[in-house]
Amino acid sequence: MPTLLTRCRAAWSAFRVGESAADPASPPAVSVAIAESDIPRYPPFLQGLPVASTAQILATQSELIASLQEALAMTDSDYQTLVLPLIERYAAFAHLLPASETHHHRGAGGLFRHGLEVAFQCARASRGRLFAVDRLPEERRLLEPRWQLAAAVVGLLHDVGKPVADLLVLDREGTTRWQPVDETILDWATQRGIDHYFLRWNGQRLHQGHEVFTTSVFPQLITRELRRWLMDPDPLVWYSLGSVLAGRDDQALLAQLMREADRISVAQDLRENRLDPEALSLGVPIERYLIDTMRALLRDGTWAVNSPGARVWVFPYGLHLVWPESAQDLVQRLAEARVPGIPRDPDTLADLLLERQLAIPCPLEGSERPARTWRLAPQVLTRDQPQWLSFLRLAEPELLFSGVVPRATALIEACVASATAPRSVPTELVAEETFARAVVATDKEAMPTAPQPLKATSSADTEAVPAEPPQGAPRPSSRAAASEAPEPSAAESARAWLDQHPPAGPGLIALMRRVEEGSQPPEGQPRRIDGQLFLPYPQAFAGGEHAPGPESILDDLWMRDWITRDPRRPLVRVRALDGVSGVLLTPAISERLLVLANPAASVAVESCRPAPERKAPPSARSVSSATGTPRPRPAKPAPARTGAADYALALEQRLLARDPALGPIQVHENALSVALHGPVLDGAKAAGIAEATLIRALRKRPRGQVEQGRFILGL
Repeated sequence: MPTLLTRCRAAWSAFRVGESAADPASPPAVSVAIAESDIPRYPPFLQGLPVASTAQILATQSELIASLQEALAMTDSDYQTLVLPLIERYAAFAHLLPASETHHHRGAGGLFRHGLEVAFQCARASRGRLFAVDRLPEERRLLEPRWQLAAAVVGLLHDVGKPVADLLVLDREGTTRWQPVDETILDWATQRGIDHYFLRWNGQRLHQGHEVFTTSVFPQLITRELRRWLMDPDPLVWYSLGSVLAGRDDQALLAQLMREADRISVAQDLRENRLDPEALSLGVPIERYLIDTMRALLRDGTWAVNSPGARVWVFPYGLHLVWPESAQDLVQRLAEARVPGIPRDPDTLADLLLERQLAIPCPLEGSERPARTWRLAPQVLTRDQPQWLSFLRLAEPELLFSGVVPRATALIEACVASATAPRSVPTELVAEETFARAVVATDKEAMPTAPQPLKATSSADTEAVPAEPPQGAPRPSSRAAASEAPEPSAAESARAWLDQHPPAGPGLIALMRRVEEGSQPPEGQPRRIDGQLFLPYPQAFAGGEHAPGPESILDDLWMRDWITRDPRRPLVRVRALDGVSGVLLTPAISERLLVLANPAASVAVESCRPAPERKAPPSARSVSSATGTPRPRPAKPAPARTGAADYALALEQRLLARDPALGPIQVHENALSVALHGPVLDGAKAAGIAEATLIRALRKRPRGQVEQGRFILGL
């Protein structure tokens, strides 16, 4: 029986209809058909993930897959036989699953993307590591590609246990559940006629609990051809891969590469999460459309990099866009895609990116109001006079480049205060004040023609390196004022120049500071070779709580071309010298570091190859340019290490890294041990080191001892 309220509503509705029909002046009612699924509701409900094909999943990450292929540097036939089937199986398994619920890569397809990113980073990093160093050259040529591919496989599959431990995949009714150990999502859904699947996170899951289930999943993803290739000719490659994925050997080199690559991938995704305002607000995610369109313009070749007419420029200070020309390209592309709600004014777009902290404003001298754009002159465009352009500086190169960032180009730059101040401050015209300076690119620097001994840091004795003051710092307003300022010493100039090139520059400054203070460990001391510095890696950079990691410094050194390449292996960053792995800096960068060393600290920079007639390394003899008289020598110059000592140090490092090339490594409660007979002694004999000499050198290691034919290293 209808209630009184229901009858009243019906009567009122009939009355309103009759009233509208009786009034001819009233406009006709417009009926708009709106699908129920188009009406938003709060809180939102999940509509499930579509059962896409493997080809569709691969297409979503085609650019990253191509970058991975390039990083592996394999032949097309090997890639098609060994790597591509693995990626296809991983795509069918991970499908559109997220990598986490509320942390990194939490969107659809996050697990697949995260695995590819870590695999790519592992492949890149493995090119700079030494594998099978104790093997003969012909054996090393066979084993190195296998170790590098194993690193990529570990990175790709390190999280495959998450679908088993962390979440449940169900059909729409919640009655059918996917069993990850038995089949892929695609096979499970196809056999049961499921078009969308739904996720339920396991509320009882444990942190890092997915690692336990990795071993139950990864065998079904590895093809027989890949397994055979990794096991031949040395099964230690396959053994180390399985041990790392199972979590049994977290100190192995493959595990170290995986952890660092995982950290980079997670940090990059968390930085890019700020591009998703839909998680917190309702509206058009303008900044995400802008960044995605920038990447598309780069990907299809519309935008070039570091060339005449290019829109994108990578300078030593970061990534820049020619503005407002780049804004016009963005507006045109978004208009073609019919994206609604996008501002068309370049200043408005710049303000939006600045407010979201995706771009960096230009600080102005004597004013708290920064400018939107930077006035810079790329050196490559400079002919008779600099060509000044307006640039918008983006916060990070990773916003546009997911892989290798192009090498920075030199510039002459200026910051102009004009009517380009952000609209959040008054826009009255500020008097234009321009400063300029030349930044000399490292590839243009003159290399010394002969080895140079380390000299005192006298401004008269060593040519000063031009310092680069940061933008916005106070500057002399006239040449007279500039002439009155005291000239900085060579050490101050070199320090200022290095400090402007993070993270490698500050990392090198911190290294030389530790050398000067005497706090640098012996195994991390820089060594001088014919005027160049050889830095043991990673020991030289393992210092300071807030210092950048060795991997970050190595990447930056390589990107800036501050490492002397081995002509026999031009793609390998780290080389071996007397059994010690490290990097050989270019002469120009070595010279800047050497002027940072004062006379007392100069002897700490070890000379590996002193002249036969000298009794001390060249760095021990400092000459004053003013008087020409020798300075007093330190009482005890650091002696050069022997080959046996270097080999013992390298063996200790490889043992800590659980290098499988050393043979079976035994793990004790507070120590590691390895048999001397076998690869250890074979490598020593190849280096011309007798067994008795090696044993004496091993016993001199602070935490080492030799008992019953085994080298035992305390932890």
